[in-house]
Amino acid sequence: MKKEVIKAIRIMGVGTNEILMDFNLSIGLFNSIEWVKKENKIYLHMFSGEDFELNVDWNDLEEDDQLEVYVVIRSILYN
Repeated sequence: MKKEVIKAIRIMGVGTNEILMDFNLSIGLFNSIEWVKKENKIYLHMFSGEDFELNVDWNDLEEDDQLEVYVVIRSILYN
């Protein structure tokens, strides 16, 4: 699933490795997803105001949350 999400980020990012979109997951509302090529990691970012940013590694997400991200990205990509 991770490889498919990376592929979708690369397609949807059009030259960047980050997509700004909301993901409502069990631990909160995340505002973007990023693939860091050098680390081969996916991070979800939560922003609140100017002074707060929370980054969560894909591997630290619950399986249900990973599936939710996958479904949202794939549904947008293929519609």
